[in-house]
Amino acid sequence: MSKQTLTPFDPSNGRIPRTVPLKQVARMIQQRTGKQQPRQENPQDILKGACWVNVDDVYINYDRQRYPEPVHIKKLMGKWKTHVMTPGQARKDKDGRYFLADGQQHMLAFVNLFPGHPVPLCYVESDDENVESEMLLALNTEQQPMAKYFIHEQHCKMGFEDAIAIEDMTQKANCTTGYKIKRPGAITHITDLYNAVEDYGLDSVFTVLCNYRKWWATESVKTATVLGFLKVKQIMEHSGVYTDELFEDVFAESAGYFESADRLHLDIKDEFAETYPTNYKGMGIREKIASGIINVYEKQTGNALVEMPFKIDMPMMEEDYAL
Repeated sequence: MSKQTLTPFDPSNGRIPRTVPLKQVARMIQQRTGKQQPRQENPQDILKGACWVNVDDVYINYDRQRYPEPVHIKKLMGKWKTHVMTPGQARKDKDGRYFLADGQQHMLAFVNLFPGHPVPLCYVESDDENVESEMLLALNTEQQPMAKYFIHEQHCKMGFEDAIAIEDMTQKANCTTGYKIKRPGAITHITDLYNAVEDYGLDSVFTVLCNYRKWWATESVKTATVLGFLKVKQIMEHSGVYTDELFEDVFAESAGYFESADRLHLDIKDEFAETYPTNYKGMGIREKIASGIINVYEKQTGNALVEMPFKIDMPMMEEDYAL
């Protein structure tokens, strides 16, 4: 069984709306994890106080839910004990449909271990989809931390102004936010994106992302590299030398020197490890990357830019890649 088969996936891909029957998602999980031997016990003899709902009435709305995780579900089924599971949390709408908001992994395991059996739920009655988002966030962010992307996605749907502003800025810069995707312009480290906006502002992040997409058009966005350029921009502004044209030249020299945006921060980190073997880990990552970028620009062009936060001497390449 390949690692790719067990990675989280979006069961609603290609669906409008993104609502999928619980039983259908369970079939997808079974195809990925292998068929399980059905349990012979009656779960209703073990779990008391839950509402037992026909599985055909239970759905998952992936506009309001994170993705299923086959690795996690496979582990659950391998060590299953009915008496330690908790019922799913759901929203019941006026049409009698139950939309699962928490406990998706347990419920998917349950459906495959007890095929055809009603599923145990606790639910509230509401036609407001925001209820699902509120339940999801409240029940997942503190106990089993969920990916920041899903929190960001739900906050956008719930109308949080800061989340919407970040999402709008990202799309305007020709980038996309997502969960474990690798396509040009994709940003998956959402925590770094939020930290960047908090520390440097939306406008600066927008400028850096736009330049990033121009000079590394075929790559996903490495947020460590973005943070390094944001630090360079901040230093240039504080030194009174910033212009859009000069900052773009800094990008151009970096793109000509480093094999990729990913290699940019990795090569700089390697050089710091060699130059400062006893204390490089305690030096700020943004300052280190900014120092490497500044040094490369100055050596490639022969022009002074700004003072580096940390002294570093990046090795010159044999071939001149300066543009």
